[in-house]
Amino acid sequence: MRRNRVNVSWGVLLSGLLLMACGTVDEASSTQGTEPLGTQESALCTSASVDSVSIDGASIYSGELAGSGSWMVSGGANAVRLEYLVDGVLYVSEERSGNSGTWYFSASGFQCGSHNFEVKAYPMIVDSAGNRTTCWTYPNMDSRPVGEACPLPPPTWQYVNTENCYDMLGGPCSWHNFTPSCPSNPEGKLCTNRGAYCWRVVSSSYVEEYRCE
Repeated sequence: MRRNRVNVSWGVLLSGLLLMACGTVDEASSTQGTEPLGTQESALCTSASVDSVSIDGASIYSGELAGSGSWMVSGGANAVRLEYLVDGVLYVSEERSGNSGTWYFSASGFQCGSHNFEVKAYPMIVDSAGNRTTCWTYPNMDSRPVGEACPLPPPTWQYVNTENCYDMLGGPCSWHNFTPSCPSNPEGKLCTNRGAYCWRVVSSSYVEEYRCE
């Protein structure tokens, strides 16, 4: 009875040792076969490049920026990643397949004034299984200033100068009919004809001149 128990114990022990040894060999093999992260991408991107990316036209109207252009890749690249930035801020990105093509961008909500519109292009490689690799190292880019004039504020009457009627007319201001006459207390009041003038008689000796601007 004791001999059988000893035999069974040694058998279990040997089986366990064999399983541990097999697991160690498989784990080591798996570790040695793993390629460092980024090595494959680096090799694929060695010659991939964006030959050109261009902004053919871009403008802002009523707060909406719209632009279009073209792109071309080579060196094994068969797609492109496009990023659209305004004043250094990334608004949207997209991926397009092929060796060349066109792009279009549109976004609204821009304030009047000047802005800088920029397009960045990165070469991409898409294999037969659909795996996509973006080559980030050497993008190509194009930029263009765009803007929309801010509307002028409504015109108002602005003081220009004061004339002495005795110096100008040789007598009191009542000797002359100053037209068109200004509204009462015209400074800062709204007017309609930008560039127009009006007169305000303040005394028998002095008259003020205002301009609509």
